[in-house]
Amino acid sequence: MSGVRLRLELALALTLALVGCDPRASAPAEAPVDVSPEAVAAREPEAPARPPAATHDTRPSAPQGALRVVDGQRVLHVWGSAREMGYAHGYLLRDAILAVVDGYALDAIPPATFAAAAPIFEANADIDPALRDEAAGVIEGMIAAGGAEVRGLGRALRAGDLLLVNAMTDLVAIGCSSVSAWGPSTAADPRLAGELAIVRNLDWSSNPALLESQVVIAFDPSGDPSRQPVVSIAFAGYLGCLSCVNEAGVGALFNMGYGEGAATLAEAASGFAPANLLLRSALERRDVDGDGRSGADDVLHALKRARHAGSYIVHLVEPARRASAAGRPPARVVEVEAAGVAVRTASAGSPLGASALAATNHLRARAAPQSCSRYRRIESTFEARAQTTGIDPLWALGEALRLDEVVHTVLLVPSERSVGVRMRAPGRTMAASPPRVDHRWEELFAAPLPAK
Repeated sequence: MSGVRLRLELALALTLALVGCDPRASAPAEAPVDVSPEAVAAREPEAPARPPAATHDTRPSAPQGALRVVDGQRVLHVWGSAREMGYAHGYLLRDAILAVVDGYALDAIPPATFAAAAPIFEANADIDPALRDEAAGVIEGMIAAGGAEVRGLGRALRAGDLLLVNAMTDLVAIGCSSVSAWGPSTAADPRLAGELAIVRNLDWSSNPALLESQVVIAFDPSGDPSRQPVVSIAFAGYLGCLSCVNEAGVGALFNMGYGEGAATLAEAASGFAPANLLLRSALERRDVDGDGRSGADDVLHALKRARHAGSYIVHLVEPARRASAAGRPPARVVEVEAAGVAVRTASAGSPLGASALAATNHLRARAAPQSCSRYRRIESTFEARAQTTGIDPLWALGEALRLDEVVHTVLLVPSERSVGVRMRAPGRTMAASPPRVDHRWEELFAAPLPAK
């Protein structure tokens, strides 16, 4: 699709700009631009000064993690420092990580472009030092489990490569839809009784390597009281947040945006915060905005103060009663672009009513709403139900909205921190894939932590 091509052209242009080439000038035919890893390394600009990553004197003798299969879905629980969580992730999911890189990432981005972009991206991207350390730990764990050689790259995977894979949503177009409801809209549902629930589709790709690598990850940081546990529905090797909820019940669901406010080449070249890594950092930190509490405002604060490259949408939710007590809405749709950030909340004048909110991929706050059949279907469904819903009808609506490229559908209830996930099986439609599995927070973090 055109969005994929345009974003990949941006990736290549960004790479050439960062290594000192002008994409507007044509190189002579007899002297083509060399973007081999060796040539890029020779031209690579000096990396800006960054806080040093944490180091360990010794590598863990055993991974600080546990990998289980729950009703057919892989669940990875990792604990400890950022480096230790990364080590366990890489150690326990080594083969799946290699499959994602070789079978998906290098299929979406040509290997030469990927190899050239990774070191430049690593040096210039604005990434939480803890996540840089975690990425380094993943590579260490993979090496300890048998090696990190990537056939398509002709060398071992590096931390910068992994970070670039985690930033692919800034470079490759995807779909997605999400619908949240609370208060009067869910008051009649016996389970919710007015609390918030949200359903979301991650519409992305039919790539078998990506579908096969799906995993529910329970990140359990320790040793740093400023960090809190986060659950992510993602892929092997994915440290960022596409669909996440933290211990405080704050959920962030990522949708690609179809806006026109992406960064210019010059803006992108000066560095930006990769969307999904930024969300992971904001959800894991207990108090980003310094107000003394952990809430959705922390994620919003992080989004507003960061620099962005693409166009994306975050459906941001938290427990309804807690949000009401604090005088803020329990759901917000945050439209994020380099040109600015806008927040959309529920409106009584909307067909959804004052206690429901929806997002697809079109901007509706930063730009005039465009026609979208999925958004209209959400509106007509709420109109037909007199603006009421519940767990079952919300889930049915989510399944009706999914695209052919759906990867998984998620049902999140922030007050319970419960996560229901239906994963599409490789080579099958979602309708022919296994049913939803409901994961409870306590069970995801049930693996015993060894004594220190």
